[in-house]
Amino acid sequence: MKKILLYILLIGPLVNGQRPVDLVNPLVDSANSRWFFFSSATRPFGMVNLSPDMGTAGAWESGYRYNQKKINFFSHIHAWQLSGVPVLPTTGKIKAHLGPKEYGSNYSHDHETVEAGYHSVILDDYNIKAELTSTLRVGFHRYTFPKSDQSAVILDLSAQLGPSGTDSGYVKKVSNQQLNGYAVMEKTRRRPKPTKVFFTIHFNKPFDALHAFKDGELKGVVKQFEGSNGGGIQCTSGGISSF
Repeated sequence: MKKILLYILLIGPLVNGQRPVDLVNPLVDSANSRWFFFSSATRPFGMVNLSPDMGTAGAWESGYRYNQKKINFFSHIHAWQLSGVPVLPTTGKIKAHLGPKEYGSNYSHDHETVEAGYHSVILDDYNIKAELTSTLRVGFHRYTFPKSDQSAVILDLSAQLGPSGTDSGYVKKVSNQQLNGYAVMEKTRRRPKPTKVFFTIHFNKPFDALHAFKDGELKGVVKQFEGSNGGGIQCTSGGISSF
């Protein structure tokens, strides 16, 4: 007598039209998590992991923190001993040189969507809708700006991110729709050498100029910025922007 073993792998819709991914709850333990635990706008085993960062210093009490009321920025790498590239869209007066505690924004969970592979939230201080998702290697942002005299995207190359600070960085305006550069992440107790995180940022709409800030001061329009305790600001008029 032959025995037949039959394995059935369910990969289609579940009960009531649910898919397996619909059962994922990224918010589990997000009130008391470590820097690298929270995952929303990412893919399994992906190179990038995007999310809002409410806490910014240390492996604990940092990254996405459900009970904290202010988003400092969105960053792209939430790994065990590696982080990198914080950005935040803003409107109105530029406050990038004052640090994330000043330029960050309040938000409400009532205007937030958190799913496996997708994250959206309204930045209340700027009335901007930010949406995040990713492929295995690329992070996608879509910002819907209100009408304003000035809108901007802050690229902070001086911020503390999880277990490591940003030692220095470099950003260059390649065109009015592209920025290239890198951030040098400080060494940690477990990663004994500084590490460069390279990036290229592509915008779907032209921006007016690249500004810089350093040592708590705005430096005006530049073609590139290099150094510590500073970063770049992409400035343009209001509208919809994505990268």
